[in-house]
Amino acid sequence: MIAARARGLDTCPQAAWPAYEKAIKPVLGIGENETIVCGMALGYKDPNAIENTLVPDREPVEGFTTFLD
Repeated sequence: MIAARARGLDTCPQAAWPAYEKAIKPVLGIGENETIVCGMALGYKDPNAIENTLVPDREPVEGFTTFLD
């Protein structure tokens, strides 16, 4: 995802792909003994689209990390 941004592209991780494994596996050549954990959309975002305006609240790093010297 960082490499994509460095090249001017946007990404969106997607965890809903496993529900469509039967349809996706043959297209991507994924074996029956393998599984899909997640996928990623890659392209150019539309900054005016409402879904691209969401800024979620996030726990500050200090809230879940202990730094040791």
